[in-house]
Amino acid sequence: MHQNFLFLCLVSLTIFASFENAFAISEPILITISPSMEHVIFDGKWTNTLEWKQSSHNQYIFEDDQMTIHLRTAHFGDYIYVFVDPINDLTLDKQKDKATICFDGKNNKSKISDVDDFCFSVLLENNTGSIFQGNPINKLDSFIQIPNPDNFVAISTVSDENDRYTTTPHPSYEFKIPIELLKRSDNYGFYFSVYDASLDKFYSWPKNSTGENPFDIPSPSTWGDIISPDKSLPELNLPILIFTIVTFTIILVQSRMKISNSRYL
Repeated sequence: MHQNFLFLCLVSLTIFASFENAFAISEPILITISPSMEHVIFDGKWTNTLEWKQSSHNQYIFEDDQMTIHLRTAHFGDYIYVFVDPINDLTLDKQKDKATICFDGKNNKSKISDVDDFCFSVLLENNTGSIFQGNPINKLDSFIQIPNPDNFVAISTVSDENDRYTTTPHPSYEFKIPIELLKRSDNYGFYFSVYDASLDKFYSWPKNSTGENPFDIPSPSTWGDIISPDKSLPELNLPILIFTIVTFTIILVQSRMKISNSRYL
């Protein structure tokens, strides 16, 4: 009887751990709206300790490799802002270390990439970055590079004394992504990876999203979610909102004037 009780306890703990692990893997990233993003200086690092403070923060620990990555995300106006900070990469492999972030505009978790899937990457000590779009026509080349729009920013350099998490020099990566590419939504598919060239390893979220090599982009079906919990991401731009209100007011006033005038005819 005692042995049966211990066995049941063990099974229960195993099931609980499995559910807990599954929840941790699928837990979405919550992105916040932040007007302070307009003041970010895009130089590829923490310019000052307050620069990215008003943004969402997620920490990912890869215990086997003693790697910690801090992810900061925010949106404002027509852009999504992302900062990737792998604080334990202490070997500065210029033009080799790399960060990649991906968005699934429709979040349809397709097994094969499609045209609403976009990935953005930049190498350490690079100030241009690259954009890749899903290519459902060719399974062997599932993402193809497309021209960078003028308002896209991807830049990387060495973060040091102003970094909020460590002053030891290490790579860091800043992105400013035009929402017009993704279309506005409060729920995107999301994936990111960091490549450490000295170890020839890459670290990704979700952790079950893996490719055959650091330059592969895994299937969007394995990506996680990044959501705007207050629904502020698909916000209506202020000029459009003002125009809509003014137009509606004019129509309402004119309608009332017509009704009023008709009474005296």
